[in-house]
Amino acid sequence: MTSPHTPLAVALAALLAATPALAQQAATPTETKAVDPGAFKPQEPGLYANADLSYVLTSGNASSSSLGFKGDLTRRWTRHSVSFAAGGIRASSSPSDARFAVGSPDDFEVRLPDPEPTAEYYYGRGRWDYKLTERFFVTGGAGWERNRFSGIDDRWLLDAGGGYVFLSSEKTELRAMAALTYTDEQYTFGPPDSDSFVGLRAGWDLRHELLPTTTLLHTLLLDENLEETDDLRVDFSIGIKVAMSSKLALKANYRLLYDNLPALAEVPLFTPGGVPTGLAVLSPYEKTDHGVSVSLVFSVAPPKKE
Repeated sequence: MTSPHTPLAVALAALLAATPALAQQAATPTETKAVDPGAFKPQEPGLYANADLSYVLTSGNASSSSLGFKGDLTRRWTRHSVSFAAGGIRASSSPSDARFAVGSPDDFEVRLPDPEPTAEYYYGRGRWDYKLTERFFVTGGAGWERNRFSGIDDRWLLDAGGGYVFLSSEKTELRAMAALTYTDEQYTFGPPDSDSFVGLRAGWDLRHELLPTTTLLHTLLLDENLEETDDLRVDFSIGIKVAMSSKLALKANYRLLYDNLPALAEVPLFTPGGVPTGLAVLSPYEKTDHGVSVSLVFSVAPPKKE
């Protein structure tokens, strides 16, 4: 069993204590994998499972909560693997300046409104990878996601392509992939209410063991709409996982989501003097979402053969 008292573990514990403010901007608690991250590890075939969980709650002058979760299951054989994953995040808050009083000037009670959602993101996906040679593989997948705070009510994506394993050792793994995609999107506001298109996906996954108990994880995904090339999406994540035992680890992760042609949002219209007009206009969402998450990771793997 490894010791949890490494300098990185202490630093991550301090970051966990500071997470309430960060959790409100988190795009999602975990990274998006281009391929099964364990498909070509020097490990035995078998069933592998991981679960991430993070929860933050504050109360008093301000009230907020954030729940993040992820689970993935992979069945690996000698030459191919099948994996399934699902997860999401939900954050809500009531700022202190939203307090109001009920009663009379001489007899009143100050109340804080119920927290309202400030971030909500869910996803589910499946993937199949097949090893053609020691380096080349083919891959295919299907996924769904919902990110209403970025204007996406539903997004379905199918992909099929291939990749190359640059490094595969106990300490370092690096693999890249490219695939054709088909995307179907439903928006929270319109017009248009939906869109579908053929695209191209490219990306890579990196895992590097910094210390016996500490691992660097990095993923980059690029999604290009081949029918409208200005529509480019980027999914970047980098994190550090510190093992506390053979089954339990602490993980800090940063994720950035970029959409060059974001969906439209319905925005209330005010006069230059700040008076509401009762009208609303459609305006694009921000192009970039980013966030930090700290979570506990539970892992289950088949025992190593002697």
